Amino acid sequence: MAKLNGTAFTIINGSDSLLHSTNCTLNFNQDLPDTTNKGSSGWAEHINGLRDWSIDFEGMYDTEGEGLTINEIIAIIVGRTADAAVKFTPDAGTTGWTGNGTFQNVSVDSPVEAAATFSGTIVGNGVLAAI
Repeated sequence: MAKLNGTAFTIINGSDSLLHSTNCTLNFNQDLPDTTNKGSSGWAEHINGLRDWSIDFEGMYDTEGEGLTINEIIAIIVGRTADAAVKFTPDAGTTGWTGNGTFQNVSVDSPVEAAATFSGTIVGNGVLAAI
């Protein structure tokens, strides 16, 4: 079985990787509308409903460097910039997933005598396609 070090995964917005990321999680979801009826013999039934996706991310806070910085993400949110073309990939974009997403939120955590960090979420707008 193939194994892949999670460190290889990154979030790419355009040509910029998320700067100093420490963790990113790709989430796929599907609603399951209830279709249970009297003929269901006491068993729940459902149909496949709407699908959606999101990416949660975390990293070490820094406002400078080569890549997508926290200040750029804040500017995207404040400016209501159009959807970002994002990739979730282990190898600079030749495999993984790609789609349009909106930066929903970003938070900065600044504990006493510890490294400042950030976290946030990108919410998909439409299909997330395999590369």
